[in-house]
Amino acid sequence: MPKLNDLHLSDRLKEAIEQLESGIEVEAKKNKTLLNTEQQQALDDAWAKQLLLRKTHKPPKTESEKQQIGWKDKREVRIEIYKQALAELDDNMLDIYAKQLEKKELAAAKAFLKGYFGATEGQDKMSAARIAMTQAGFKVTAPSAISKRDREVHKMEDDLRKRFESEMTAEEKEQMEILREHEKYLQMTRKKTGV
Repeated sequence: MPKLNDLHLSDRLKEAIEQLESGIEVEAKKNKTLLNTEQQQALDDAWAKQLLLRKTHKPPKTESEKQQIGWKDKREVRIEIYKQALAELDDNMLDIYAKQLEKKELAAAKAFLKGYFGATEGQDKMSAARIAMTQAGFKVTAPSAISKRDREVHKMEDDLRKRFESEMTAEEKEQMEILREHEKYLQMTRKKTGV
């Protein structure tokens, strides 16, 4: 099973808190996966404090006595520590996202370089790098395939279209507008019907 990263950890902590609050027992071994070493130590210290409290005081009979003494059962102590851990994660979420993005970019760069420098003699290095990145699970966008000549042709077509439209009569312009509205309507209909 892959190791939990901090993005997944937040969801798992919320789930564990909900389970504990609803009375569902959460395995004690989850403490090691959901809490870091300092938080695990805080949990142990909080429970040790409760054990000491149990030696010095009798179990409270009412809820007000329980709150006055600070008496908590194991589940309440775990909920408190889990909520603190979740608050710490939420405070550091921007840093967590930045670290995850950095790791992903680093892995993509490694895959690219491995493919680029691992290309065989007759193979295009950029193509080999893109293939290596795809095999590593990264989405690779192909470079723009529009050549200089194609850009020039598109520009000429646009210039001609503008010139022809400027030379049109009022009736021709109206017909052109009707045609554009009809094409827009057809396009919207195709989107809605999925055809």
